[in-house]
Amino acid sequence: MLDTRPHWQAMRRNWRMQCLASLILPIAVVWFFHDRQGAYPEVALPLFIAGLLTLLLSVWRYRHFRQAVIDADAQQDSAEAESAWTRLHHQQLLGLTHAKLPGWLGMLHYVCTLEMTPLILLVLASQGAMLLYRPPAQRFG
Repeated sequence: MLDTRPHWQAMRRNWRMQCLASLILPIAVVWFFHDRQGAYPEVALPLFIAGLLTLLLSVWRYRHFRQAVIDADAQQDSAEAESAWTRLHHQQLLGLTHAKLPGWLGMLHYVCTLEMTPLILLVLASQGAMLLYRPPAQRFG
């Protein structure tokens, strides 16, 4: 029987590191660009809308992650269990990358306009989307 605990712990660790990185990077951008002038204020609304639309990519990707979780749970004792777990790890990383897109567009929005509110909203939207890919805590007990 395959021990799944290391896989769940690795997924949990990856999720935590990705969440932390997506919170630290906007702080660094604000710290670096706080004393500059907003160069392109006319792109404020299109960039904010684009940031919100990227949330749809994360929701679309979640379907694949959920199917990979189901496949990994179903393949517990079979020969394909290791490949199912590899696919699950891959789907989680892809999903987390898609979930970070609104925050990245928020940072681009901040660099162009120096408006703090859209940055905060898009980073929070990213964090909310990243919650979809958090491994369940009851798997560790």
